[in-house]
Amino acid sequence: MKNLKFSRLFAAVMFVAVLGLTGCKPEPETVEPKAIEGTWLDASYGKSYYKITASTFENYGEDLTGKAYDSYAGDNVTIVETSETSGIIYIKYTKALCYTHSDFDKGVYTYDADAADVGKWYAISYKELTDTSVQLSGAVGAKSSCETLDEAKEEFTAEKGYFSYYSSCAKQ
Repeated sequence: MKNLKFSRLFAAVMFVAVLGLTGCKPEPETVEPKAIEGTWLDASYGKSYYKITASTFENYGEDLTGKAYDSYAGDNVTIVETSETSGIIYIKYTKALCYTHSDFDKGVYTYDADAADVGKWYAISYKELTDTSVQLSGAVGAKSSCETLDEAKEEFTAEKGYFSYYSSCAKQ
């Protein structure tokens, strides 16, 4: 009887040891680019492009007359996914709307690297993401930027009314 118990114990130990030495090691994790990364076009009013990489965000395009424009941009991209098809992109402005150099009465909006919001955090919400389309909404509300990423995550929410208008965009 003792030999039977010892044999079973020995067999179990050997089985575990063999599994440990063979193909039971986990595969190294492959980091895939986020599906939101790429260049997206909103053609509802001229052409507005949103170029999103793992580290930068840019908005630029052409107005209805074909005149090119640059808009806001940022780096330190942080993407917080809220589902497989939605999330929030946080950026630290490198170029933002400059109230000093803009003439709102004439419809002139200037985006500069020396604008007051540069160096601060901003958020862009996305939803209904597929391989070919997405809806994007920049945060519009009481604040135009936040000092820290944590503050931006707390401030720029749908519950606080920041994401009310979404542009329908196609992947380029």
